[in-house]
Amino acid sequence: MSAATGLEISGRYEHGRVVLDEQPVLPEGVRLHIRITVETKPAVDKNGWPIGFFERFAGCIGDPSFERPPQGEYEIREPLE
Repeated sequence: MSAATGLEISGRYEHGRVVLDEQPVLPEGVRLHIRITVETKPAVDKNGWPIGFFERFAGCIGDPSFERPPQGEYEIREPLE
């Protein structure tokens, strides 16, 4: 039984081929076990929010006993010049 050595290389998929960011130097005839992890980016709206984000969370507090406590009175401030 031989020892396994880990190697991690990033890449991208272009025109039906996997293109590696760097080419590993490996001994001739070495056997490989390759695992591909696909990273996807969520679709976003024009402001950068994931599509459907606000629709999923609007009104999401399902506890009927939840109440917003009184906020008090607004502080009177001097006008800006």
